[in-house]
Amino acid sequence: MRVSPFCNRGKFEHLCWGIDRSNKIVELFKQMSGKRERIIEAARELIGKFGFKKTTMEDIARASRMAKATIYHYFKSKEEIFKEIIDKEGETLRFMLKKAIEGVDDPVKKIRIYTRVRFEYLSRLAIYYATMREEYFQYLPFIRKEREKYNRFEINTLSQIFEEGVKRGIFEIPDTRLYAFLILQAMQGLEYPLATGEALKFEDRELTLEEALDVFLNIFIRGIRKN
Repeated sequence: MRVSPFCNRGKFEHLCWGIDRSNKIVELFKQMSGKRERIIEAARELIGKFGFKKTTMEDIARASRMAKATIYHYFKSKEEIFKEIIDKEGETLRFMLKKAIEGVDDPVKKIRIYTRVRFEYLSRLAIYYATMREEYFQYLPFIRKEREKYNRFEINTLSQIFEEGVKRGIFEIPDTRLYAFLILQAMQGLEYPLATGEALKFEDRELTLEEALDVFLNIFIRGIRKN
């Protein structure tokens, strides 16, 4: 642990204890943060494999190589760990969506990029996706809040893109928030069929995810483009 040389002796010696103590506190917080992350990552892996209901605190303790008492020192319950996972995945998804359309000038291109990134990251964040859709999790108050927060984010983001397109004379949309809500419903309706591959098979053709989304977006964008 490094302490500034002026603390070694002389008139500043009285500061040594305070600085040394501060450094120790910082190190302690780092250790605590590291343990929390280990617990969260172990829980994420277990819940991803076996589901929330089947994962126990004993499983999480074993996977994170900690005593069960240590787990309870950081988290009061399995639900509290689950909340951390959901919060982190929700923030990751929102960040990636914002980043994807940042600096994109064309509203049409923004919609296409937003939709592709949305489907790509939802499939990667399997726990978050399942939690946002399954009725079983409705009993958890923080899940209801996260669903509302994410839906609000999506409607706000899409309506802003539509408003931009209307102002620039590209789109003809009488109610941008209503259209944002409706396209969001359509996207949510496609999520499961696309994830399972059902929406990628048509007669004797096998579509890629990119092709399926292109067809969907072409239909929608043609409907809102200004003639």
